[in-house]
Amino acid sequence: MDIHDNPSAAAGAGERALRKVFVSIQTAKAGIGAVLAAAFFVLVRRPDAYEWAALIGLTAPAILAALAFTRVPLSWLEQASLAIFAGLVGYLAVLTGGVASPLIVWLVLVPAEAALAGGRPDVLRAAGASALALLAVAGLQALAMLPASRMPLPIWEFTAVSVFAAVVQAGFVAAAAQDRQRAADRAAAEGAAMYRFLADNAMDLITRHSADGRIRFASPAAQSLLGNPPDALVGLAPAALVHPDDLRVIQAAFMESSYFARAATAEIRLKRADGTYVWAEIRCRPAAQIHGKAADIVAVTRDITERKNHEIALIEARDQAEGANRAKSSFLANMSHELRTPLNAILGSSEVMTHEMFGPVGSPRYLEYSRLIHESGAHLLELINGILDMSKIEAGKFELSPEIFDLDETAQACMRFVRQPAERAGVALKLAIAPQVTTIFADKRAIKQVLVNLLSNGVKFTPRGGEVRVTAGLDSRGVEITVSDSGVGISTKDLDRLGRPFEQVEGEHVRAKEGTGLGLALVKALASMHGGEATIESTLGVGTTVHVRLPYAAVDEKGARVAPGDAKIIPFKGAA
Repeated sequence: MDIHDNPSAAAGAGERALRKVFVSIQTAKAGIGAVLAAAFFVLVRRPDAYEWAALIGLTAPAILAALAFTRVPLSWLEQASLAIFAGLVGYLAVLTGGVASPLIVWLVLVPAEAALAGGRPDVLRAAGASALALLAVAGLQALAMLPASRMPLPIWEFTAVSVFAAVVQAGFVAAAAQDRQRAADRAAAEGAAMYRFLADNAMDLITRHSADGRIRFASPAAQSLLGNPPDALVGLAPAALVHPDDLRVIQAAFMESSYFARAATAEIRLKRADGTYVWAEIRCRPAAQIHGKAADIVAVTRDITERKNHEIALIEARDQAEGANRAKSSFLANMSHELRTPLNAILGSSEVMTHEMFGPVGSPRYLEYSRLIHESGAHLLELINGILDMSKIEAGKFELSPEIFDLDETAQACMRFVRQPAERAGVALKLAIAPQVTTIFADKRAIKQVLVNLLSNGVKFTPRGGEVRVTAGLDSRGVEITVSDSGVGISTKDLDRLGRPFEQVEGEHVRAKEGTGLGLALVKALASMHGGEATIESTLGVGTTVHVRLPYAAVDEKGARVAPGDAKIIPFKGAA
């Protein structure tokens, strides 16, 4: 892996390179110090205590070079090196003649070495240390506190050796500075090449803008996105590229980035070279601010035309579906009166004829015909009412009117409604309502519709000799109404489909039965609107059981509502 791909690896490599330069400089200084110390021993033979301290100071850089291989921070070692260097030069100057010492010139190298080691603060600190060392030497000389000079050579020879050593040291510093500069230039070039490679090969357009939005730089992706070479975009304002309707959007995003230093996103249309427009998503963020001025903006622009086309297609499809649904609801609402009016006349007239209210009809066959007309009209009206109710529920216009009513009385009325078809089919009807749920709080009309639908289904699909049973009870989860039959049952694969509008089970036992498939769908929808649910259990050839749970329908002896378990009473759900 390249170190540019891993920031921590790159930082570690840079740290190792700096420590290597530091070790080389300190080793060179220690080498020069060792040469000078050996020469002093040859010339003087017997150093005193002051001279021993100076000799130790000359070889101190070797200790710093060794510490560079440990975990001691490099910045600490560099500061210690500069302080030791300035102090040693001052100390040697005191021993060799004060400000007139040839060694005083070495103080110039302290800021030079600091420039190699750190930044401007380090140079200023090193210059201050050199100045303090010089002032200390001058002060001691002014106070006549300098020890007797023991220069091992005549003044001109000592000056020559000192200047020669300083030149050698300066050469090492200059060489190290060049190495460091070359390393910095190489790193900068590699970084620039990496970013140029990314910009040149990115599929998204990368741009830099001034605070007013004018383009200062554009990546090569401009050619594929807009059909223009990058140079052709430089200097253009947003108005030259952005669709007029989207100009405010992009200006707001640029202002958010440049003046408020926050990232911003905008979806706009950009003008291509051929005059067409392409949908694009632009993400912009502020570049570094300069002296408190508005920052430049760095933006990444991506082609989202395909996504926008999908969104537009979905919106159009949704609008068409909503329009069709509104048309359907409007049609059903308008047709309800047109359908019910003639049916009411048919039902009324056939009922009059069936009961011979105005005298005998004559032939018994006319009575049979009138009865068939009445039953067919009633069946058709039932189907129309089911479709209209389902349409209202789907449109969110079916509203509940909850009240406290007698469930036992309502259930008996529903059983009377289906008793005649049940007797003709030879199906027994049974009812068992627990005393705790004789009275409930719900929409009476909706519960009646639930019971009629379930009873009608039970009678319709139960063979002669079977039974349909209605029971109701109360448990910790609320009121549960159960309608079960001993009919043909439903296969497992068909259970999942039941309860959807207009879904019917296909089979040899049920194919001839009439209906729209809305009965169970209405039951489920009405139970859900009461905050409950309807579940179906069935076994083929054994029968079907439908459980309708109403969690918030129970009332106590005083007529107060009872919540299931520890739950609080909540309103019934809307019709949506």
